[in-house]
Amino acid sequence: MLENLQHLLETAQQEINKGELPSYIPLLAQVDPQMIAIAIKHVNSDFVMAGDTAVNFPLMSAIKPFLLLYLLENLGGDVVFQIVDSEPSSEPFNSIPEGKPKNPMINSGAIALSSLLTSSETLQNWLNQKSGANLSLDLEMLTSVRSVANRRNLEISDRLNSLDIIFSPSRDLSVYEEICCLRGSAQDLAKIGALLVNTEMSLNIPIVLKVMTQCGMYAASAEFAKDIGLPSKSSVSGALISIMPNQAVIACYSPSLDVIGNSVAGKFMIRQVKSWLETK
Repeated sequence: MLENLQHLLETAQQEINKGELPSYIPLLAQVDPQMIAIAIKHVNSDFVMAGDTAVNFPLMSAIKPFLLLYLLENLGGDVVFQIVDSEPSSEPFNSIPEGKPKNPMINSGAIALSSLLTSSETLQNWLNQKSGANLSLDLEMLTSVRSVANRRNLEISDRLNSLDIIFSPSRDLSVYEEICCLRGSAQDLAKIGALLVNTEMSLNIPIVLKVMTQCGMYAASAEFAKDIGLPSKSSVSGALISIMPNQAVIACYSPSLDVIGNSVAGKFMIRQVKSWLETK
């Protein structure tokens, strides 16, 4: 498969120019758009990787399924779904909530769930210990995130506070920003993704996968679910993770995004790898 992956990366790089780097977070606008990496872990084999596998990047929204998994595993669904629903939403990912957030994959839902963490280190340490990943907090990226002039997430956290969904908006937003700025390599992303592959390991895993399928690709979630059909989560950094339940995890990184905010090369690679693995 390694030879196939090398060829795949060469083909996927032709997709990069179809997208653009995000402009609203200064450091993300400065990365090399040509960087590209992929890591695959099949249940019956070791990791297979290609591309810029030594490059670390912030997970940003790709952390959201794992925030949900951690809280379901440690606090339970009654606590989690008391403050966030699990419904698809046609609203922008950074929309101001009118009530209970629609799902954990939009910013309002993830900020609400961050209020249940004692600290960002709680999630970081749990993921590293469970998966063998080496996630670390990117302080430089965190500063860049907080330097944005019009911080939409401030409005979101204030609204959640006014709705009595969270009660320490500054603290909860800070935790949310920190978990989004956890960084790692494509292999690290695949390692934590492997926690979601075996659906028999926990009753909570199918819940997370369902939310990813319905809500994980921003406004393109329904189209992606119909077209590709894999539980997935993208992020503004260009990270993209897809799960083939009980088969494999596919983790990609390519920072050039389409107009919706999903990695153009990442989507291309997911489609091709899914096809390969289904024929094995």
